[in-house]
Order: sequence, then C-alpha cells, then structure tokens
Amino acid sequence: MSWYYNPQSGGTKIPSLLYDKIRKQVHAYEKTRPWHPGSSLQLRFKSQFCYVDAAKEGEEPYPLGRLRYFSDDSWSLAFYTYSNERYEPCLLPNGEWCGSLEQAIAVCEVYLY
Repeated sequence: MSWYYNPQSGGTKIPSLLYDKIRKQVHAYEKTRPWHPGSSLQLRFKSQFCYVDAAKEGEEPYPLGRLRYFSDDSWSLAFYTYSNERYEPCLLPNGEWCGSLEQAIAVCEVYLY
C-alpha cells in the first residue's frame, strides 16, 4: 500500500501554548466581519482539533466546524452539517484542502448571516 496525503486525517496536536494566540487571531478576524449583532465565535480544543462554535446572546452555542491543525498556516476543515448532524470534509475558498485559519472560518460563517 502506498502512502498518500489526506488532509482529513492525522494532524499535529495543538500545543496549549498556542490556544491564546489562536483565540486572539480568531477574535481579530471576527471584528472584521459583518455578522449578526450579538453573534460571537467560541473555540474548543482537543488534540489536533479546534472546534468552532457560534453563540448568540442568551442562547446555547451551536457547532460550525472542526478545524484540523497541521501548522500555524495549515488547517483543514470539516464543516458541520445539520442535515446529518456530523462534520463533513470540505474545501476552503482557495480551492485547496488546507489553508489559513481565517479561510477555514470564512466557510463556517455561512451560518452567521
């Protein structure tokens, strides 16, 4: 069996020292977007994953996507689909499987308008 690259498997465990840096990066991106007032992003970390949830004031957070970490500028995305209630791999706006954190969040934001 030959080896091939699969952006929807593996990844690198996100060092806990990066959590604050990632949160600040997402918060800075969030400030540039015209989302519904009162909406904000919440992040959860588990191993190589960064789960992106949205929260509106006074409501429970709901899932948007699961980002897989490879390096600071290389993330893949599995978009949360409500039709089958699971994360589905998807391409980023650049047409690639991997890209920046901001590119991945751009896909997730369709639920925020």
